[in-house]
Amino acid sequence: MHQTPHCSDFVDEPLPGTATQELGWLCIENDAGWGRDPFSGENFASEVGAAIERFAEERDLRVLLIRRPGRAAGARAAHRVYVARSAAGETALRRYEVDEYAQIPSLPVDDPAAGEPAEPIALVCTNGKRDVCCAVRGRPLAAALAAGYAEPVVWECSHTGGHRFAPVLIVLPTGYTYGRVTEVEAREVFDAARDGVVATVGLRGRSSTPPVAQVAEVAVRESVPAFGPDLVRVTVESGDVPKHGAATGLATVRHRDGRVWRVAVAADELEPRIASCGKSPSPARAWRITEIVTEPVAADRNCHQFESHFDHD
Repeated sequence: MHQTPHCSDFVDEPLPGTATQELGWLCIENDAGWGRDPFSGENFASEVGAAIERFAEERDLRVLLIRRPGRAAGARAAHRVYVARSAAGETALRRYEVDEYAQIPSLPVDDPAAGEPAEPIALVCTNGKRDVCCAVRGRPLAAALAAGYAEPVVWECSHTGGHRFAPVLIVLPTGYTYGRVTEVEAREVFDAARDGVVATVGLRGRSSTPPVAQVAEVAVRESVPAFGPDLVRVTVESGDVPKHGAATGLATVRHRDGRVWRVAVAADELEPRIASCGKSPSPARAWRITEIVTEPVAADRNCHQFESHFDHD
């Protein structure tokens, strides 16, 4: 009997350059059953959902629903709300609690001192209503990863994008996104994040940057010892990136210590494949590195110049 393939069965598409592009995140604890997206089910009264959606859009925040793996913690009287900023140099994660979802649009998220500072959290997409691969591959990973931490830092989450790379893991606040990770790899990724460095196993890219920058940054990080999330800035110098098909680009990766890499990238068209279970095949591409040039660090280079550049980017 012929078995219909799942979207995550196709593993020939390289991961770098595939992270969803988002500058910020609004993560709302919700233990109810989820619809295809945060506002399509019965998670919020219609007027409350509309107000939350406007609130998030005005602040460039992607709304995700989150819940503890296995819902083992049970329903809480209050709901946790996390607001994450993921742009390099601006990363921040603040935690709030609300008794009613209607309070969310009144949260003072524009005040950087409001809310409580939070340690990094790991989100694993488990939204089976959107794609079966996220449920089948994501839920076991989320449960196994959460078992290693006493505090609630691992969460199941609603649709993040990239079902075909399931299980998908996002670390906040940085927005580094991972795919096809095993339990061991996921723990390596999250432990590294908690220690202030970026692991490269399964790394798709940083959500605050476009594909060319994601590919360039992953390549540089894979070529040197692990370092922190905000020690580099990536600038796309040029890029011809149509929606589908072949693409090219050039990016400059600057490290705070003065090192600079010029990274040329290209993407080749792949055979169409299903991007989501039950859907028709759609175009896909594979990013690759065509050249990396490491610029020599001049002995008289003014490090303060780089500090100024980083502080004011």
